[in-house]
Order: sequence, then structure tokens, then C-alpha cells
Amino acid sequence: MKRVLVAPLDWGLGHATRCIPIIRALQARGCTVLLAGSGDSLQLLRQEFPSLFYAVLPAYQPRYPATGGSMVRAMALQLPKFLTVIRREHVAVERLVREQSVDLVIADNRYGCWSALVPSIFITHQCTILMPRRFGWLASIVARMNQRSIKRFTRCWLPDYPGEASLAGKLVECGEPIRDTTHRYIGALSRLSPAVPREKRYDLVCVFSGPEPQRTLLEQTVTEQINRSALRVLIVRGLPGGRKMPPLETRAAVVDFLASDGLQEALEASRCVLARCGFSTVMDLAHVGGNAIFVPTPGQTEQEYLAARLMEKRIAYSVAQQDFHLETAWQQASQYSGFAPVTGARGILLDRAIEEALMLS
Repeated sequence: MKRVLVAPLDWGLGHATRCIPIIRALQARGCTVLLAGSGDSLQLLRQEFPSLFYAVLPAYQPRYPATGGSMVRAMALQLPKFLTVIRREHVAVERLVREQSVDLVIADNRYGCWSALVPSIFITHQCTILMPRRFGWLASIVARMNQRSIKRFTRCWLPDYPGEASLAGKLVECGEPIRDTTHRYIGALSRLSPAVPREKRYDLVCVFSGPEPQRTLLEQTVTEQINRSALRVLIVRGLPGGRKMPPLETRAAVVDFLASDGLQEALEASRCVLARCGFSTVMDLAHVGGNAIFVPTPGQTEQEYLAARLMEKRIAYSVAQQDFHLETAWQQASQYSGFAPVTGARGILLDRAIEEALMLS
């Protein structure tokens, strides 16, 4: 029986949620899964899999600029902290591999979670890290650093589809068509299933997530407008584990957090979802289907690119946070096709990648 350590990044909840189908697939093969992480993302996995062993890794705790600040500058100033965390998490993972007899490590965007002792898998949809236009001269330097870090791992898993079916577009490109023997497409990952017909109890489900302070800023902006609206709204605050935050004064229904089954039911009971345009959210909606309003995190080039791409494809409406107007967004969203739920076989690419990885260990 293989023992597999799964370690997601702690920047928001998306890296943890997309590990859920991987954990389920490993368990279906009789593997013993161990968790490692920090913050809300680890708490989310503990709620989904309460019986699993877990270890706490050093936390990245990125801080985003509140208003008008440069994202690149903010991240650059935190780079020494991030590099320290990467070194510390590598030491922690090597210790866990020895102490827990781990056979395989799967890290979602945690660059330090590789082992010299056992095969290690790196999951990312960002082989290409987009830079703002004025920092374009840094793109090649960042790309080389990113690829050098990924090469420490035995395999790189890309949670997307090749060719025209790609959800991530140029984000998942590695400078040339993927022929590298270390890279594997594993298909879009989601903890959700294709939607089943359900009575529409909500016009809108708002799912707030991501690092602070931007999570709270969006929550405040949207809630103020909900209180002046006649829409039937459910707010999912994205606060697993009872994280202490001031209660919302709103006419909407509010929950701090929904596990997979609860979120599935909420989305099926809603006409539209409002959320950040993180790639894990995109993958979730690509599975469950439906209309969406995306509000990218200000200055986060990945989300801005994905939102613009989906809007250009007439799939989902998007709007900048500073320009958000609820009634306009609600009206515009219905003019887009929405996501078509997944049909047919799911998980074939992931199954192949897991089988290969278990044979390596």
C-alpha cells in the first residue's frame, strides 16, 4: 500500500480544492494519503478528510496591496519571506518522508515540497507566469526561474486539456508544445460534479475567496449593493474552520464555508455565481456548468487574463473590482453562454498520470 503526501499551497482555497479529486483517486487505489499544508487550505482538506494524518508546513501568508498598489512590487518585497518558506518546507517534507515512510509526494504549487528520497510531483497551471506590461522585461527571467524550480520534481502535472479544449490558454504553455517526458496533462480538476436539475432558490451565489485584504474588500463592495437589491442571494464567505471575522449585516443568506456537497447543492440551486477568476474556480464551473460573473483580484495577472479570455469567448461576464455594479453585472451575465457541464468520461488523463506516478514510487 503506497503512502502519498499531498501538499497544497496556502494562497486562497483553490489549490486545496483541486487536490480533492486527486486524494479521492488515490484512496480508490488503496493508497494511504497524508496531508501537509497551512492556513485555510489545510483546514479545508481536514474538513473534507477528517480521518487523514496531517502536518503543518510553514505558511506563505502573502499580502496583496489593498488599493492601487503594484502587485509586482508587493510580491517582490515579500520574495525573501517566500524563499525562506520554500527552504523550510523542503526541510519539513524531507523529514516527513523519513518519519512517515512516504513513497510519493504530490505538491500543488509548493516549490519546496520535493524530496531527494522519493518521486515528487508538481502541479501547476502556470508554466507561464504573466507579467504586467510595464514589467514585461522581467518575463524571461521569471520563466527561467520557474522552470528551474519545477525541474527539481520528477513530474509536472498540468491540470488542463491539450489543444483547443484548454481552459488555461497560454498560462499552461511551456514555451513550446509539451513533448517533455516530465510533463503530463491531467485534465481539469474539480471537487464538483455535473449539475443535476434543482429548484432555483437563489438568483446569485457569491463565493468569496483569496488572500486578504482583497477578499474582504470584494465582500464589502458586493454586500453593500446586495442590500439595495431585490435579488435572492447566498453569500459563501470562504472562511473554513470558523476563522474569526466580523459578521455581515445583510439581507442575503450567509454561510462562512461550504464543503463540497454543500457548494454543489448551492450552485445547482442558483441561476448565477459571482466569484474571483481563479483557475480552480474556472475548473469547478467547467464541471458543474452555469452562468458566472467574474471579478479578478486587482493586479493578479493570471485572473485578469482568464477573465478576459472567457469574456472574449462569450462564456462568462467579467468586471474590474473598482467598476463593479451588481445590477449591471447581473443583467450582463445572462447575455453570455455560461459554462457547459462536463459530459461523458471524466478523469481519464488523471487516472493515467496517477498510475504512472505510483509505478515510479
